[in-house]
Amino acid sequence: MAQLWKVVGGADKGGIIVRTGSELTSDPDIVRLATDAVVKELSFHDGRLNYELVSGTGPVNGWVSTTLRGKDLLVKDGFQEEQLSTSAPVNEAADERVPDEKTSMKKAFEKEPSEEEKEALRNYADKFGETRDGTREGFSRKSFPWFAQQQREKTTSAEALQEALAFKGKSQSKKKELKPRLWEVDSDGEDVPMCSQCHLPVGEFSYRGREGVNTCVHAECMAQVIAREAQVEEEQRVKREAAKKLKSRMEYDIGWRVESVPKNAAIAERLGCSPLPQGLCCLVYDEIAKTVRVAATHEPAAAVNLEYLMLALKVRKDKCREPLFSLDPVDPKNMQKTPQKKFYEPDWLAGTSVGDVMFQADYFLKELALGEYDMPAVGMLSVFDWSEQEEKGQEWAAREWFVVKRAEVRMSRDKTLIPHVKMGVEAREQVLGKTGLEDKAVTSPKHPCKKFAESFTRNFDLIAERKSVVFHLRELAKASVIAKFLVDSNARIDTTWHQIADDIIKNTKPEAHPQIPQLWNMRGNSRIQLKNGRLVDVFTGGQTSMQAIYGGVQFGLDKFELAQRASLQGSSMMAPGLAPAAMQGMQMGSRQPMFMPQRFQLGQRGETPQGVDLNLD
Repeated sequence: MAQLWKVVGGADKGGIIVRTGSELTSDPDIVRLATDAVVKELSFHDGRLNYELVSGTGPVNGWVSTTLRGKDLLVKDGFQEEQLSTSAPVNEAADERVPDEKTSMKKAFEKEPSEEEKEALRNYADKFGETRDGTREGFSRKSFPWFAQQQREKTTSAEALQEALAFKGKSQSKKKELKPRLWEVDSDGEDVPMCSQCHLPVGEFSYRGREGVNTCVHAECMAQVIAREAQVEEEQRVKREAAKKLKSRMEYDIGWRVESVPKNAAIAERLGCSPLPQGLCCLVYDEIAKTVRVAATHEPAAAVNLEYLMLALKVRKDKCREPLFSLDPVDPKNMQKTPQKKFYEPDWLAGTSVGDVMFQADYFLKELALGEYDMPAVGMLSVFDWSEQEEKGQEWAAREWFVVKRAEVRMSRDKTLIPHVKMGVEAREQVLGKTGLEDKAVTSPKHPCKKFAESFTRNFDLIAERKSVVFHLRELAKASVIAKFLVDSNARIDTTWHQIADDIIKNTKPEAHPQIPQLWNMRGNSRIQLKNGRLVDVFTGGQTSMQAIYGGVQFGLDKFELAQRASLQGSSMMAPGLAPAAMQGMQMGSRQPMFMPQRFQLGQRGETPQGVDLNLD
């Protein structure tokens, strides 16, 4: 009895490969052995079958493999002698009866139903129109549970839900554990390694994959793998540094809080003023009597923070200057590890609302320059971005500080003082000198800090509207301008004002953290180069370059002459040939803000009008 085999593999390739010898290195036949062909076993050795074709298409004889990588190519199909000997004899009588039985069944189906059959069918159909609520004895509630009047909702227990979720998690984990096929068989039956990333055949040169020793990847795919790993490492580093910085901010009380803004209500009541619910207060100045008083106002342009004003007025009276703040390194020779110390002028500003707003604004400026936050205005770049474009890899130290670019005190028709300031940021490159960090003689206009300072100055008003700490620093600058105007004008100030400033300083707690850790930031750079299908240069990591930024708040108001105001009385204000009626039409001077309402229109100055005056009244 000869063993028969049936071909079940190679359906997608037109059959299986037939070789002339038992070895895999022997020559293959031109024609494949077709699928579903039946062959007779002549000999079998180490998974190789020597056959003789019985039925189907293909070579008459040869050697084939019965399995390939765990997949059957041929399966046993019985024995030749048993198939022939056990074949059923032909029963002619049965064959003769078959047509008769088929014919009788066909006639029975084509026959019209009798009247009795129609009546039975009609009675059966009428049953469907009767009530089906389960009350009749003829219906079984077990067989037809949906006929019950009250259907109980099926509830699932918490244990069953947990088991279902656990089973779902296991099934998903099993799906994730399924590994992709890393090998395929080509048209010649040879094994071809596949890339574990893109699942395409690799060429003559490849890299070992991250999945194991027997995996291969293209050079391009390897570059993508390295880039993803560098990105993951960078994200983890950023998270670690963010957690460390958050802990440092909480420990050293770094970060602006709106609750720290001083309110006007208590001080206004001591000065005999009842402020509005919004707390807006302004100053009304009598130029003849040289007196000033506090009044309520609806106009934010004229509003001033009274606590800022009291402290700025005391600084101006005692030190003949505006408040000053600086954040400097303790040891300039070791800038990477040295902490930063807070310096106030005068030193009693430490812990006050004025000192806090200057420190928080300066620290925000440094954080924004180092790329800690998203830029508040479109087109702004951090110092890192400018450094990569202009002076990549160079080490430098610089200082940035807030300044007042323009300052003046305007007066409305009802004697309300309106401080107007234009602020910005200055930057200077620094070098290590004998006494510490000193300003460099010349700072390049392309220096990263210089570029950032110019961009911040252009968008200062927009940033002040979006960042509360910058807005309140500008409010402090306005209060300092008012203080300088009152002192330079020799205004007679009530002693209560000075007493309020002394009480604020007396009730201020000492500075809790005169020194804070160094502010830092770091960016990682990755470079991967491919040439002729190979990685020729791979570099991931951070470039070490020290770029230190220091500075503070120095308004520099001494360069402005705020007390030089022309008299608002007499006919000397009129230009030759102008009548008093015409004078009323020119009361909006060249420095008047055009958005101010009627009661904030400025008095005309004593100079002769020149240029273009678009009087729309």
